[in-house]
Amino acid sequence: MEPPSNPTVTVLNNTGRRLLLEPIRRAIKVALKRHGRETGLVNVLLTGDEEIQSLNKRFRSVDEPTDVLSFPGDGFPNAPLGDIAISVAYADRQAAARRVSLTQELAYLSIHGALHLVGMNDETEKERAAMVAEMNSVAIAAGFKPDTNWHSLLHGGARA
Repeated sequence: MEPPSNPTVTVLNNTGRRLLLEPIRRAIKVALKRHGRETGLVNVLLTGDEEIQSLNKRFRSVDEPTDVLSFPGDGFPNAPLGDIAISVAYADRQAAARRVSLTQELAYLSIHGALHLVGMNDETEKERAAMVAEMNSVAIAAGFKPDTNWHSLLHGGARA
C-alpha cells in the first residue's frame, strides 16, 4: 500500500463550539511540507483552559493554562509526527487582544505547534525571531495575513 502523499491532520474539537477546522488543517500541512514532512500524522486537540492547564501541569510542571502545547512523536517510521493541544478559550482572548479573527489565531497557534513538531524551538530571543519569521512565511503560504510581532500575549511576557 502506498503511503499518503500529504500529511494527515486529525482535529478533535472538544469545545462544544462550532469552529472552522479546515484552516487549522491547511496551516499545519503547509508548515509540515515546508519542512520536508510530505507524509505523516498530526493529531490536534481543541480544548478549553481547564484541560490544557492539566496537560501543562502534567507535561511541563506549569500549573496554568496556556495557548498551545506540542508533543513531538517518537520518530519511528510510520509513527505519528506528534500531537498539538490548543485552548480555544485562550486563543479567543488572544485574538481579541490582537484584534484578529479566532480563525487566524487558531491558524497561527497550529503553525506554532507544527513548527515545534519539526524541531524548531523558541527558548531564546534568536530562536523566537526565527520561529516568528517562519510562522509568517507559513501563514502567507497558507493564505493567512502576516503578523510579524506574533507571540503569546497573556503570559505576562512569557512566550509559548
